[in-house]
Formats: sequence, C-alpha cells, structure tokens
Amino acid sequence: MAKSAKEAELCSWLDQISFSRPRKNIPRDFADGVMMAELVKFFYPKMVELHNYTPANCFLHKMNNWHTLSRKVLSKLGIKISKEQIEQIASASPNGIISVLSSFKDKVVAAQEKREEECKQQQRGSQPQNILCFVQDKKQAEGVFGIPMACEAPTGQQLIVSMENMVPQRLLEEKLSEIAEKDDAINILMQKVAHLDTLLQLKDQRIKDLTHQLQFLQERSKEGFHLST
Repeated sequence: MAKSAKEAELCSWLDQISFSRPRKNIPRDFADGVMMAELVKFFYPKMVELHNYTPANCFLHKMNNWHTLSRKVLSKLGIKISKEQIEQIASASPNGIISVLSSFKDKVVAAQEKREEECKQQQRGSQPQNILCFVQDKKQAEGVFGIPMACEAPTGQQLIVSMENMVPQRLLEEKLSEIAEKDDAINILMQKVAHLDTLLQLKDQRIKDLTHQLQFLQERSKEGFHLST
C-alpha cells in the first residue's frame, strides 16, 4: 500500500534517528512502543529509561509498553493518548501511530525553532548597537560617552554614536593618565638629550679653542727659534 503524504514526511524525518532495529513499516515498527521510546530518548534523553520498554510480540505486552510511555513520558510533553488509540497502535493500525508521531514531531520542531530564535536574540543582544543622542558640542559628547568624537556635530544637532567604540569613562581616564605620565617621561628624556647635546657642542668648541691656542703657541715657538739663529 502506498504511503500517505504525512507518512512519507514522517519517514523522511525519522531517517535522522539511529534505531536499535531497521525501520521498515511505521505502524508495525512502532507497535510495541520500543522505537517510540528510542525516538523520545533521542530528543529528550533524560525523559526516558529504555530498559522499561522491551520488544514484544504479545498484544498485551505492547499495550503495557504504550501505557507506560503515555503515563510517564508523552503526557509530560502534552501529548494525550486515549485507550482506544493505544489499542490501535498496538494492533499496528496506521491511523493511531501516525497521529502520535505527527504530534511529537510538531513538539520537537517547535522546541527547536524556539531555541534557534532565542539564540538569534542573544546574538542580536550581544552585537554593538548605535544610539542616537542630542549633544550641544563635541566636548559634551566626549564627556558623556567617554570617547574622543571622530567628527564634530553642529551645535544642537543629533549625533549617531556607535556603541562599539564606547569605553567606560573610568577606563578612559586611567588610560589618559597613563599617557600623560608617559608624555612627561618622554619630555624629561628629551630635555636630558638636549642638555647632553649642548654639552657636546661646548666640548667641541672647547677642543677647537684649545687646538687654535696650541697652533698659535707652536707658530710663536717657531718664530722665536728663527730669530735666535
């Protein structure tokens, strides 16, 4: 017998599950409740203890498995199964199990979509946002947001500020203080370098003066020698 569209869709969805036995015919495969327990275990591991569900050929055993599933597991997921429906499932009637599987699939898909939406919301919440503010001048914006503004808004105009570039005012002040201290240290070093440069120039000048004096004395000495001879 050809599969209905709903049964074909369920077969495609069930292909992602690794069952303990090959899946051939949905009504017969799920008649004893074991594969249903494995299916729930796949998506909700903590809800099912598989040792409570053993393979069965006996109709009453199949009924017991499904009664346990209905009471301990499916009811907690909001899936209600009547006694008549359990009898249909245990007797491998297509109508009973297809309805249960469809309800379970809808629950799983809805839960997955909810988790995906929550993840998207968290991601959107963690992304930097732009805020629109009303500032009088550049200094006011720097004081409010704790960042040097890249551009200056005209007085009384709205300014879009990226939250991505914002830093806490306290952290900014600490960094500016560190920069100021380093600038002071650099200035002191530059002054020392300038002083050393001045000393070198004075030393060079002194050497030149002494050299000229030495040359002058040598020339005078030569002149005196020539006069004496």
